[in-house]
Parts: sequence; structure tokens; C-alpha cells
Amino acid sequence: MKKIVFSALALALTSSFAVNAAERPMRILLVNDDGCKAPGIIALKNKLTAKGYEVWSSAPAVNQSGIGTAITFKPGKTFPIEKLSERTYCFPGTPSDALLFGLYGLLKDNPPDLVISGVNDGPNVGIAQFNSGTVGAAARAVREGIPAIAASVGARWEEAETGFKSSHEYVPIVADYVVEVIDHLNSQWKPGQSVLPAKSGLSINYPPYPKSELKGIRYVDNEFNPIPQIAFKDITDTQATQAWNPMALKPSTRDNDAKALESKYIVYTLFDGDWNARQFQQSYEKVLGKYGK
Repeated sequence: MKKIVFSALALALTSSFAVNAAERPMRILLVNDDGCKAPGIIALKNKLTAKGYEVWSSAPAVNQSGIGTAITFKPGKTFPIEKLSERTYCFPGTPSDALLFGLYGLLKDNPPDLVISGVNDGPNVGIAQFNSGTVGAAARAVREGIPAIAASVGARWEEAETGFKSSHEYVPIVADYVVEVIDHLNSQWKPGQSVLPAKSGLSINYPPYPKSELKGIRYVDNEFNPIPQIAFKDITDTQATQAWNPMALKPSTRDNDAKALESKYIVYTLFDGDWNARQFQQSYEKVLGKYGK
């Protein structure tokens, strides 16, 4: 009887090992626009690695905030790379450069299952989402066929003159939240499946307030024609000075993603990497006449 029990136990352990070997950990590539040594990406790397995920980090060598999806196109150029630690690299370029280095350099033979961009120490709502290197890298990942999440911390406008200290203080808390989201996704995921709905990504903006004050999650579109961040002054024929648009430094009066974030909702904005707009084709054919057919 003991022999039968032992044999059954050995078979169970062997089967369990085989399943675990087949079901490899989720492979995650981290990127950001604050730089490879920024607290947000370091926190995510440490926390996700501690959970057993296979985590790689490829981020800009220096802060590249607000640069969108820009890349450095210099075939033949040799880039100096800094390896900070195991699977952690600094790339001298934009967030999208670092992403592409991760996808087609570090992980060219074993692509990631998910890209996470952030945690950004400031909000990416309104026009900032379009300008953001954080969201830009995530959007490019989706365009390259990899599902992506961008994570950002909101801001308290009363701290505008003191440097938005809460945005920095809540970075570890948002990192914990992102890990919770990944754990939930991982509980449903199998290798070979898409972690998120295919051809899509998620931008998370988390309010810098205690959890007890948060009102929940709201899915909000990034609005069309948002309030611009910049203005120009002292314009002459030879120069112009860029300045903040004063309206961009005030609480939102519109029912948009910025307003939801300021109202202490965790804001989810969905995006894709598709710049096509075929739904307008008939309208273009009409307005362009013979030039559109």
C-alpha cells in the first residue's frame, strides 16, 4: 500500500513539475520616460521580480519626458549601453528607442508578453497623454504587436508651486497597484495568449490620495481638442519664448479624464496603435471629388 501511495505521490509531483515547466512566468518588459534610474521603474522591477515574473527593464539613460513616440533613426550608429543589474539596461535615446532596443535587441528571440511603461511621476491626461513619452512608448508597443500598460500618478494642483510632492510620494503605491493588476491578469493568462485584448493598451492614472478617499475606477476617453499645455510670448521675427498655458495649470472644468482624476477616480483610458481612419473614406471621397477616387 505504501508503495502505491509513494508512486502516486511521485507521479503527482512529476506532473506538477511538468505543468510548471510548461507554464513559464509572464515575461514583462519595462520602459518609461523618466529615465532608467527613476524610482517608478525601479519599484516596478523589484516588486514584479519578487512575485516571480520574468522582468526586463530598458529605459532612457536620462529623463525624456514629453517626447511622445519619437525615435532616433541612425542605422550604423553604435550606442553605448549601461547595464545596471541583471536584465536592467539604460539606453541613450528616447522612450521608444529604449522600447525598440528591448523588443528587437534584448528580447528579439523571446518577445515579452506585456510591456509596462512607468510609473510616471505625474499625470498623463488631456493633451499630456498625446505628448507623453510614457504613453508614447506603450502605444508604440501596441503598434508593434505587444499589449501594453502605461501607469502614471496624478497631481494635486494646490502643490503646483511646491513641486507636486504627492506625485513623487505616491509612486511606490501606484507601483503596488500595478502589480495587483498584473497579478489579476496573470491568474487568467496562459503562455501563447494575449495578456490584454488584442491590439490594445491601457493607460492608468492613479490619484495621489489615500486609498480610503478613492471613488473607484472610471473608463474615460482622452478628449479631442484638449486644453494645450504650452503658449508662446515675447514673439518677434527672430525669437519666441515658450511658456505654460495658464489654463493647463488649473483644475479642469470639463467632464474629461483630467476632471475624473482630480475627482479621485482611478482613470482608465484605452488606446490602440491603429492610426487608420477608414470610417472617413466616403467623406473624403466626397470632399476631394475626382482627387479622392
